[in-house]
Amino acid sequence: MSGSDVPSHNLFVYGSILEPAAAAVILDRPADTVPALLHGYHKYKLKGRPYPCIVPFESGKVNGKVITGVSDAELNKFDVIEGNEYERVTVEVVRMDNSEKMKVETYVWVNKDDPSMYGEWDYEEWRMIHADKFVEMFREVLEWNKNPNGKTREDIVKSLKKKMSSSDQSSSHNVFVYGSFQEPAVVGLILECTPVIVSAQLHGFHRYRLKGRLHPCIAPLETGVIDGKVLTGLTDAQLENLDMIEGDEYMRKTVEVLLTDTSDNMQVEAFIWANKDDPDMYGEWDFEEWKRLHMEKFIEASEKFIEWKKNPDGRSREEFAKFVEEDPPFGGKKMATSEQSPSYNVFVYGSFQEPAVVSLILEFTPVIVSAQLHGFHLYRLKGRLHPCIAPFESGLVNGKVLTGLTEAQLKNLDMIQGAEYVRKTVEVVLTETSEKMEVEALIWANKDDPDMYGEWDFEEWKRLHMDKFIEASKKFIEWKKNPDGKTREEFEKFVHEDPPVAVETGGNERTGANSILKGVCFLGRYNRSRERTMILLKERFQEPPVVNLILECDPVTISAQLQGYHLYRLKGRLHPCISPSENGLINGKILTGLTDAQLENLDMIEGDEYVRKTVEVVLTETSEKMQVETFVWANKDDPHLYGEWDFEEWKKVHMEKFIEASKKFIEWKKNPDGRSREEFVKFVEEDLTAA
Repeated sequence: MSGSDVPSHNLFVYGSILEPAAAAVILDRPADTVPALLHGYHKYKLKGRPYPCIVPFESGKVNGKVITGVSDAELNKFDVIEGNEYERVTVEVVRMDNSEKMKVETYVWVNKDDPSMYGEWDYEEWRMIHADKFVEMFREVLEWNKNPNGKTREDIVKSLKKKMSSSDQSSSHNVFVYGSFQEPAVVGLILECTPVIVSAQLHGFHRYRLKGRLHPCIAPLETGVIDGKVLTGLTDAQLENLDMIEGDEYMRKTVEVLLTDTSDNMQVEAFIWANKDDPDMYGEWDFEEWKRLHMEKFIEASEKFIEWKKNPDGRSREEFAKFVEEDPPFGGKKMATSEQSPSYNVFVYGSFQEPAVVSLILEFTPVIVSAQLHGFHLYRLKGRLHPCIAPFESGLVNGKVLTGLTEAQLKNLDMIQGAEYVRKTVEVVLTETSEKMEVEALIWANKDDPDMYGEWDFEEWKRLHMDKFIEASKKFIEWKKNPDGKTREEFEKFVHEDPPVAVETGGNERTGANSILKGVCFLGRYNRSRERTMILLKERFQEPPVVNLILECDPVTISAQLQGYHLYRLKGRLHPCISPSENGLINGKILTGLTDAQLENLDMIEGDEYVRKTVEVVLTETSEKMQVETFVWANKDDPHLYGEWDFEEWKKVHMEKFIEASKKFIEWKKNPDGRSREEFVKFVEEDLTAA
């Protein structure tokens, strides 16, 4: 290596050269890099260009990498790539790996007041769309630098700009898409390639839902704006594929869109709904909802299309077009119109709002529409995880309508819900359109049931219980396929009794922590003959992973308040204690239906510094009072009590260690290894409450 090639420069990069393949093309070797942060600059997008620039900005910071050990010759190559719109300057960066400051060189935009600068450049977006082309362009620039072949720098720059702003010349169509073709996995299958995709907006149109269909349409609307994508550089054959998929209910037209990144206008083609006055158009189609509920089936349909393209099996284009129209979920035929189509619309408000549950029970994913039911209230049920609805004059229930169910699917719902519900016809208001719709709904038979209270929370249910409900739904499907001699009545009994579907927190033949309490309540109710209820207020046992490990079950929990006590910190310990305080108030949870064995587990964990007492709490949902047990600090004058313990802080900082300690407790229970209860209590005190 000559003297001039001795590595002597460190170069901070922040844009396209972050891409390892791009840096390697320039250096002719893999780059040695360290992550770094540059303060006092901002990384802007440039209108009409895919690459970024940086300029001074007092409160700004730019994430990037430092390429270390760059030789003079290599640095010259970077100068050639960057051109005269950038100037190379020396700046100071902070290394992200060791926080050390480092003097480096970087390229700063010459015109710091350039009106083309806007927003913030996104490396990941650039990488997905442009990385491969940049690698090729860098290679061409460096080849030109070695052998100009009569071309000036201006010639090569012009050529590069043309390449950056256009696709392969063999491709000639740019198409604006706004529905399922925004998803790369779908469009990649249909086109058999992944085109360069650019975000764009189409003004003067609205994206509608279509009754009975999963796909959207667009139609003119003066004040409308549609966010979508432009598929660039499509061939005639690829455009023909899109024509075939869309069918004759759409017309392909030329429209003008606004590119999101650059604010440039662009002439593109788009598929417009032919019947702009179609009464089936309503609301606004939701791409994220479609992805969550239907994308997998659309991908399967796309794969069928590709199979047909490779092996038509004697079917003409017209016959395949008919297949596309008729085969769910890809085609355009309305659901719920033919004799073989589903015919029931059902309003759901509990676990069946969750697509993963309903699709298992029904063995397909219906079209789901948001709706409101007036004149009813969504109640909790004491001792159960599922809700009920009952008439309530000023009530309002938010839920979903499952559309187009068959009679067999409706019977499945009836079987799951059982005789405590009655199916009635009610009128709901569709959230998207404010239209009224006659649907069926399952109403709680006993409208005066004293077990109804408060308001059921769908998000809480999802967080705490959804996984177990999905398991229960799978068991239902297994039984449907192989009843194994069980009648419908026997299966209903199974649903009531078998974990994780039901909770039985009592009975005359309790077996402790390994009893049926291990489940969650799906249809069952409490048998309170030997039920214990206790509260553990504002402590680690509010966190489900901890309590589930200690109790070896997932108990039903109820929010409550304990008045006349304060939640203290303990010097040198991670856990809290409670002690009487005249004006005190503690928010916590009630763990319901614990067995003697489970309560003994808690006694063992808490140790003799706590005393278990009966106290009265107020239920948060109902304001009812309830007698429960709780652990109170034995020494109410303990000088180690101070301040107020913070549950959220404990979760963030210490919860994982408590979960590990809980696992050790379970291991000890299964295999004491000669240790007495007293020895284990010492272990718990040392391991859980260490400072």
